[in-house]
Amino acid sequence: MTRPISVRQLQCFLAVAQERSFRRAAERLAITQPPLSRQIAELETALGVRLFDRDTHSVRLTPVGEVALHRFSSLMDEFDAAVAHVAHASHQLPRLRLGVLNWVQLRGLASLENTLMAGGHASGVDARTTTTAAAMSALRKNELDAAIVLWPASMQRLRGDLVHEVPLMAFVPATSALARKRSIAVRELEALPPFYRFTRAENARMYDEFTRQYAAHGFTPVEAAGAPDALHVFAQIGAGRGCTCLPAPFSLHRYAGVQPRPLRERIMVPVVLVTHLRLPQELHDILVAATADMLKTAPEKAGRSSK
Repeated sequence: MTRPISVRQLQCFLAVAQERSFRRAAERLAITQPPLSRQIAELETALGVRLFDRDTHSVRLTPVGEVALHRFSSLMDEFDAAVAHVAHASHQLPRLRLGVLNWVQLRGLASLENTLMAGGHASGVDARTTTTAAAMSALRKNELDAAIVLWPASMQRLRGDLVHEVPLMAFVPATSALARKRSIAVRELEALPPFYRFTRAENARMYDEFTRQYAAHGFTPVEAAGAPDALHVFAQIGAGRGCTCLPAPFSLHRYAGVQPRPLRERIMVPVVLVTHLRLPQELHDILVAATADMLKTAPEKAGRSSK
């Protein structure tokens, strides 16, 4: 056999073999006779055998054609059954419930979804924004299957892997002297109290880690204030009160009266993919790789220059 054989060629052969007529086979396949004859000729050439004896009045299978009819019929039955099984399975697969921090860029979500669907792991992805604490609770209650969040304070019944890191940026009032600098040292934020940040109760692990990094660079907030959500913080800063540090993707959007500025120090925000232990390890590993690829290609603006 010197040439590949296609499913279409086998379908054409079976139609002619069962109908014993090129005309009726062509009608059954909804094609004309010339392309049907070409498919049969190409199949015979690929196999190096003659499958039909034909004249102007009849079409008969050769002895080899009889063998081909039996074997190819079984093969096509298996093929059709496999196609039906896969199609049915795709409808039975669950959709992956994915929690995502609201600042995480999801432009590559379609690629992650395609990876899961192509591997037969899910029929799709339903993403919803959340906080780290809310996502951890939802995972333990089986309300989420996976989450892209900060390192949680507790990993009880959960597993997590680092998938990305993004830098922290400063956000200051546009009317402040710091807004006119290309970059600022984190300790300079002491001049703009209060410093808005999430509370330790929300995520003790990350609160302590950021506190440690701030202190290492000489920054201890003179006055700290809770940050119920980013819009509240930006409203306060836009009104000229206070400052904050947030992940760089927040700088992709404009907020009235707020100026993002890159920090001179490297203070990174760890992004992790967390799943419950009930999720198979194989699927967790696939999600980790797909999420890392998705976030690696996401845009992260380093800040806007005022000049």
